[in-house]
Amino acid sequence: MRVRVVIQSRLSSSRLPGKAMLTLAGMPAVVLAARRAGNSGLEVVVATSDQSDDDVLAAAVSGAGIPVFRGSLHDPLDRFVRATDDLADDDLVVRLTGDNAVPDGEFLGELIDTMTAAGEGYIRVTMADIYGVGAEVIRVGLLRAAAADATDPYDREHVTPWIRRHTDDLDFVPTLAPGDPARVRCTIDTLQDYIVAATALGTVDDAVSAPWRSLLRAWAAAGGRLPEPLAGGRDNAIGQGPWVLGAVQIGVAYGVANRTGRPDPVGAARILAIAAASGVTHVDTARAYGDSESRIGSSLAHGLSERIGVVTKIRPLDDLPVDAGAAAARDAVAASVQESLRLLRSSSVGALLVHRWADWSRGQGGVADAMVRLREDGVARVVGVSLSTPQELLEALADDRVGYVQLPFNLLDRRWVGPRIRQALRDRPDVVVTVRSVFLQGLLVGSADARWPDNVEDDRARLEEALAALVAELGRESQIDLALAYVRGQDFVTSVVLGAESPDQVLEHARLMQREPLTPAQIERVHEVLPAGSATLVDPSSWKVA
Repeated sequence: MRVRVVIQSRLSSSRLPGKAMLTLAGMPAVVLAARRAGNSGLEVVVATSDQSDDDVLAAAVSGAGIPVFRGSLHDPLDRFVRATDDLADDDLVVRLTGDNAVPDGEFLGELIDTMTAAGEGYIRVTMADIYGVGAEVIRVGLLRAAAADATDPYDREHVTPWIRRHTDDLDFVPTLAPGDPARVRCTIDTLQDYIVAATALGTVDDAVSAPWRSLLRAWAAAGGRLPEPLAGGRDNAIGQGPWVLGAVQIGVAYGVANRTGRPDPVGAARILAIAAASGVTHVDTARAYGDSESRIGSSLAHGLSERIGVVTKIRPLDDLPVDAGAAAARDAVAASVQESLRLLRSSSVGALLVHRWADWSRGQGGVADAMVRLREDGVARVVGVSLSTPQELLEALADDRVGYVQLPFNLLDRRWVGPRIRQALRDRPDVVVTVRSVFLQGLLVGSADARWPDNVEDDRARLEEALAALVAELGRESQIDLALAYVRGQDFVTSVVLGAESPDQVLEHARLMQREPLTPAQIERVHEVLPAGSATLVDPSSWKVA
């Protein structure tokens, strides 16, 4: 039985054009991938396109003494079949890509042995938390059957979907040694990925022969380690974790406790990068948040798009007349979304919201219709609304088109804990419930900088005394910890929005997010000791601050 490794590579990558030719360990990335795949004696061929754009890749690979096959750019399945047309049906082809330099001969040998021992014709690596070790082994006869039968462009572009549907789709998870990182990104798909890869391989004595597990450790040490998933939160359709980074502070000076203003562009990029490395899955922004979308877009374009999703809101539609027609409403939504996507440098977002509930029904329902159409067109995975009151929440949950709600909630705001609200939320487990204003714009953090509104009648001294008592009684380390643990302890909460003015603040939030939330009994104790805030206090839009 012959085995041939076929490495799929081209220069026209959409995310990082030319990545196969980027230098790693003194050679083009695709050459390194080929040499590592063949370091135990396996036969290796690089399959690239016959387009002139890939002439330089083919020349570099051939110059390194590695065979090259050239075929259709848009039909990689045909390229694989033609690159193996001299093999017998019972022979094996190993599929790799030229941007993954970690797999080596030992890794591939274990994969091949597992498949043959199982008596199967197809196997693939499935390591959900390690990116960049993808590999597949296919019986050549099965590959030929796929090429003869598959007509869907998706099947032909991605080579093996037809095969997976027509086999048992055997998966393989290599065993990691003690101390090996279990969550690491070692693919090369963005500029940041390349920087990490170059740094990692710079620490290895022999990048061609180094065992694949040692490269995992090098990648992790160089910045490729992925954060552990944060505990808590409800399962949801967009994979949003318990912590969403609030990005209003990135675009404008925000919050009554804010004394530093907004960060500069470098500081904003650093905040985003640290948040992604700390377990944040999504960033929350809006058209109305100054240049927040633009700054996020810059970071997404430089590698963050692979690590973090976006929730954004269309601009407030106060200028759209109450009697505006559906066409005008659709145009307003389209214009706002188009500008958001331009600034974000993206073709889609995780969630798209209207900024206020009243906007959802504007334009004789045209706004809601436009939002749903954007979801159907793939511009947003879910659509929804930012809310202010429990009544708005009840109305939103009654509309099955709403899949995402964002609402204000904190230690002092008891409007959301009544039985009617809780039942409505239980009836819609599909809805992502994201909570903002956890620290009530800084009033609950115990900071001397917090400027209490002049128009509230709440007894500040009494509230602060109760907060301090609860911190001690419940074993929390600070009022920030208490406020966060209280909200995260609510079973209806999917995620909390936490903003940051500095990288240090992000790291502090990350540390606190790892702590246990309050238990139901502790939440009841909070309600006994801490009085609810007045309607004015829990509504920052009504504040008057000198």
